[in-house]
Amino acid sequence: EDMRTLRQDEVLELVEGPRKEIFGKASRVRGKAVSDGVTGWFTVKDSKGTVIAEPDGQYYSCTTSVAMTDEQDIRNCNVVRKLVESEVFTVLEGPVQDKEAGITRVKGKATKDEQEGWITIKGNAGTIYAQASSKHYSVVEDVALHKQFSSVDAEPIRILEKGEAVQAMEGPREESFPPQVRVKGKALSDGMVGWVTLKGDNLQPWSPYFTCVKATSMQDGPASETSAEVRPVERGETVELLEGPLREGEETRMKIRSEKDGCIGWVTQKSGQ
Repeated sequence: EDMRTLRQDEVLELVEGPRKEIFGKASRVRGKAVSDGVTGWFTVKDSKGTVIAEPDGQYYSCTTSVAMTDEQDIRNCNVVRKLVESEVFTVLEGPVQDKEAGITRVKGKATKDEQEGWITIKGNAGTIYAQASSKHYSVVEDVALHKQFSSVDAEPIRILEKGEAVQAMEGPREESFPPQVRVKGKALSDGMVGWVTLKGDNLQPWSPYFTCVKATSMQDGPASETSAEVRPVERGETVELLEGPLREGEETRMKIRSEKDGCIGWVTQKSGQ
């Protein structure tokens, strides 16, 4: 869980690490959300083995158009509406065999509009009107739906919510993740402690000694607008960090000691301009 974002030029004190972390493989499926037809890739099992979506045999898909009725008895019922071919419903009750009529019925709820009623899944001549789907997943935990297969740094199309049904169109496919190097650090600005992933040159070895690259003013306080000047700091001077860096408005400020004469004060390390 993210604690906060580290700003550019923040200083971390190493607490633990570096530590190499190796991840397991995730399982991804390309699917179509039953509720709105949006398609994309989603994770069914993450790299830690947590199941996020699972196959659900309670979902049935219509193989042809069939009526949904208000009562189980086919001889004494009213039609709620027609279910069309490929329409999906969840089974609430049954299957129940009507031996006299020679049919098999279930009570179901249409995922399209949540209408409930009784549906014939097998007719008296053996005709199959609906069958259990092997391609539908039920979302166990909220999960992002992505446009592309890779989940790394991917922008979600939308979030699939717990309980949603998704029809699989491709997969499952395994997604591999490269090892990461992590360090535990303490932010000097606020004392917050947490783990950071080393990626590219996002973190660099730090030294308390700085070289002035542009002439500036050493002041007696951290706020540049209200502090008095101690003396000018010339380009090329070497200074030692005593406190900070701290954010003051749009500026990054730090308390330093000059190597040249031991003078102590505050300077702007980086301005907002």
